[in-house]
Amino acid sequence: MAIVTNQDENQGGRVKTSDRRKRAAAARRMKSGESTGWQNLAKEDREFIASVFKEYDVNGSGTMGEEQLAPLLTALNGGEPPTAEEMRELLDKADNDKSGSVSIDELKDVISIWHRMCKKKPRRLTSSCVVM
Repeated sequence: MAIVTNQDENQGGRVKTSDRRKRAAAARRMKSGESTGWQNLAKEDREFIASVFKEYDVNGSGTMGEEQLAPLLTALNGGEPPTAEEMRELLDKADNDKSGSVSIDELKDVISIWHRMCKKKPRRLTSSCVVM
């Protein structure tokens, strides 16, 4: 996933394999999780959420609105951006305090809900190939 690449300048833009594995494992746990706050997560998962939040909260406000969530959701969905309707549905489900933006505590829910929404969508064929 694009969101889990934290490039190290000393390694020529490459992510350590151990970091990649840890972040991928954390992402899998997020996707299958229930709607609970990030404080209940394992330390590794909290660190993952914090790093993703820091990366996408570009103005440092401590919340992420639609304009900041869109690139994250696009990265999570293989480059396909969310529709306005999907964004409204996602915020309606994940924005627990109904502030119109997502806090770090709500980001786990965003990732989990978005993953479930994407699984329900029909997949578009592309000319790219992913090898794992």
